[in-house]
Amino acid sequence: MRLPALTARPVRRFAGLVRGHPVIAVTTAAVLLAVLSLTALLTGDRSAQPRAANVSRNFRACLLVSPAGATDARLSQASWQGMQDAARSGGVNAQRFPTPTIDAKAALPYFNGAVQHHCELIVTVGTGMKPATEAAARANPHQDFVIIGATSARPHVSAIAAPDDPGKEKAGKELAEKVSAFIADRR
Repeated sequence: MRLPALTARPVRRFAGLVRGHPVIAVTTAAVLLAVLSLTALLTGDRSAQPRAANVSRNFRACLLVSPAGATDARLSQASWQGMQDAARSGGVNAQRFPTPTIDAKAALPYFNGAVQHHCELIVTVGTGMKPATEAAARANPHQDFVIIGATSARPHVSAIAAPDDPGKEKAGKELAEKVSAFIADRR
């Protein structure tokens, strides 16, 4: 096959360059490949890049979880699900902090840590956490708290009633919905 006269001359010239100076030809080809690759990378589709979102101004709700093996584990699980549901709706950051004790005095640093993390609502679960939550409410009078499964007469401490049998799937979903709605009302 013969090439047209216009393309034949440059092709012959390039073939002669390759035969006469292979190092120059390889270097030129490598530079050309690098330039084309960089051009493709820098001008590629930008829609595939992830977008950063500023969540620092979102309402922050924090769950202080009872020690492992606590009797309120199912309530904690349903409460956390409700907090995650509230977070999925947008505008809410849900965080979970372990509390290794329910003793009011020993748990206070953990509550204060949640306050320092700018949690606008601190959620606790069960009657065992009631004394610690009330002590934290006394120490942090401008902080909002909610106890799930217990009641309190302290200011800034709300309550969400626990279902009779939180182990049942329907009761767990109902509690999760209550927690999610409570958080949605607070933001």
